[in-house]
Amino acid sequence: MKSKIYKWGIFAFMAIFFIACSEDPVVDSTSDEVITQKERPTQGGELVYSDLGSTYSKTQARTIFAKTLATAIRSNREIKNFIYNEAATEYNGDHEVLYLMVKDKNIAGVPFHQLLNETSRSLQHAQAVSPDFFSNEILKADPKLTIFLDERYFERPEIYDMPVNVGVQSAEIDDTQTTGYTAFKEDGSEYVATGYSEDTVLMGIKENERIEIFNVNSFNSTDGRHITKFLGVSSFCNSFLQHIIQLFITAIIDGDQYLIVQVSKLYEIYRCICLGDCGDPDADGDGVPDSEDDCPNEAGPASNNGCPEEPSCTAPNCHRTTFDKKDEIYKFKFNNCSAYSSTTELFEGKREMRAVVVYSYLDPVTNNVVSTDIKKQGSFSKGSLRDANFWGTCQSTKWVTTNWETFNWDYCTHGEQIKIFWYEEDPGQWGTFNLSVKFKLGPVDINSSLDIPLKNNDDKLGESVVQYCDAATGSGSLYNTGSIQFYYRLQP
Repeated sequence: MKSKIYKWGIFAFMAIFFIACSEDPVVDSTSDEVITQKERPTQGGELVYSDLGSTYSKTQARTIFAKTLATAIRSNREIKNFIYNEAATEYNGDHEVLYLMVKDKNIAGVPFHQLLNETSRSLQHAQAVSPDFFSNEILKADPKLTIFLDERYFERPEIYDMPVNVGVQSAEIDDTQTTGYTAFKEDGSEYVATGYSEDTVLMGIKENERIEIFNVNSFNSTDGRHITKFLGVSSFCNSFLQHIIQLFITAIIDGDQYLIVQVSKLYEIYRCICLGDCGDPDADGDGVPDSEDDCPNEAGPASNNGCPEEPSCTAPNCHRTTFDKKDEIYKFKFNNCSAYSSTTELFEGKREMRAVVVYSYLDPVTNNVVSTDIKKQGSFSKGSLRDANFWGTCQSTKWVTTNWETFNWDYCTHGEQIKIFWYEEDPGQWGTFNLSVKFKLGPVDINSSLDIPLKNNDDKLGESVVQYCDAATGSGSLYNTGSIQFYYRLQP
């Protein structure tokens, strides 16, 4: 794989476009999809390989890299300084370093990959290491290889002088099924890491969970899947393909063979271009964009140009009837340390928390029930979600204020009930989750449902029903999904 095939300017361009099309900006950091590896069994066992032709499996490549890195840090502390400085930028929302971005950068005038190669020559590895392993072969074996540091190492300056151990996240074993990780000390000795210790810094070597790399000629990822597979759709509209192809053509003109993208944002651009849902401003939440709404501050059907019609129902006398304001998810917390820890892995990053507000209404033109959702999302550090001693043991969980705006809840349009579903994003393949909604408007009861894009390893954290006449002023009403508590209210 050529060292200059990755053009991050294109990546930045896509990120800017996606943010422009996004319905709800992410809190604190970018939010990107996690992609699992494609397995290709070998005669010697079910090792996981990329589709770029390397003879090294992903875990083999990570193990060689981890042992070499730990030993290199012992002989050259500038390498540790370099990794810390790169991780501190949080370019992708976590304290992590994507190797392909930094392998050619100089450390005291010498490329990073060259320092690793020189160290590797003095080590005994289980598999012979090719001369171009750190400059080329490792990117063919594990193109998304990433060095991860837990946020605790940036909270206390005295940790900086501690020795470094480097652990390996296996590509063959699901992290929820393992109790320990192969790790290496600075002298190259091997042990099993089961957690963080007070006297060492533990770096994790893993696959980057937030990006994907596509071949500009085939539209296939480095794991052999076509770009359509990441959305769970069989085809795209022509305008979507034209937009993506234009990005790929730019890459080809620049001499690149591969393009790095934030895959989770692909769904947003697909929804914007193919489905026409670009998150246009809709101040009154009636489904009519402000640009087409003759009454942008009053909810009304599209058949009346977004203006209210004579009411066909009488709203009950409660908070939401009295105040003409939007609702919001005010704040949330995990119920307890057990609920918090159920989503924890050793080499995890920030928590990608999601709340999906689902509601239904009667289309005034077709008289059909329409179910829709508002997706809220944010990345939160572990420290913001739980109290802990310095080394991370959860003592209690904490409230986090979000102020996630939702919509103007009009009783005569949306009825008396909505549902809010919570989950925490994890690696996995795309699928769907069906959420049922009871649409009730006066004497009318209709059951409706909506498919929510969800990956198969996402941690489902439960759902709660919110009634129109639940207390909505002040802090609002408290709801409990079993794993998450949250306050839902009118905006103050």
